[in-house]
Amino acid sequence: MTSDSPSRPTTLIYGGTAAYWLDLTEFGAVGDSLTPETPFGPAAPITWLSGRDGLTVGFSSRHGVGELQRSAGFVNHRANLWAAQQFGFRAILSWNGVGAINPALAVGDLVVPADLLDWTSSRRAHSFDRWHQPTAGPPFDPALRETILHALTVARPTEAGADLTHHAAPVTYVCTEGPRLETQAEIALFARAGADVVGMTLAPEVWLARELGLRYASLCFVTNYATGMARGREPTREFGPRVARTCLPILLAAAGRLARASR
Repeated sequence: MTSDSPSRPTTLIYGGTAAYWLDLTEFGAVGDSLTPETPFGPAAPITWLSGRDGLTVGFSSRHGVGELQRSAGFVNHRANLWAAQQFGFRAILSWNGVGAINPALAVGDLVVPADLLDWTSSRRAHSFDRWHQPTAGPPFDPALRETILHALTVARPTEAGADLTHHAAPVTYVCTEGPRLETQAEIALFARAGADVVGMTLAPEVWLARELGLRYASLCFVTNYATGMARGREPTREFGPRVARTCLPILLAAAGRLARASR
């Protein structure tokens, strides 16, 4: 896959919620788009995007192109991460929609997780069919996390009037199996375990990245309140284009800072 590929960028952005609605030409010059074949099936297409600052990154929409084609529980993470490594990416910046468990969080807020509770049960957690004992450590790359946090203070979302309320404090993301939503009792359990937000995407994605030696960090957009957590607040849900149009400029800014730091 790599021998006949031209020189590639080293940062890959994984688009999550609403990425399939984006017009990438709003964010820069769109280059090649490839759908890699892997030993684990076809990966999600990877598109090369050159921003206005001249930086080129890879971009891949986990859930489809043009429309929602697969929900979180049906993403082929093994194929996606295998392709990322084969194309020479070294760092992955992603965005994800999450439900708020911590009552301090509201719909529209942005957080950058520092830890993970993996509540999945049947997903394949490794790229290779062999027993593997990874080294213990933080699931998210601390330096990449700080890079995203810095970008939150300087980036401007494309969505007009987007309100950037972000929380710099470390948060814990709990990943559930899906595709069903969590019960109120499950959310209460996760809250007691220390979870701040809930989603269905980051496991096994972060474990696969780590196994393959890829640095990984994620930006989370609070799209809804977890079951039972609205607590008198308007049960707002935000899954529209605003999510993607807010998150992509932030991750492009983070990728730019990462590129400058590596020079």
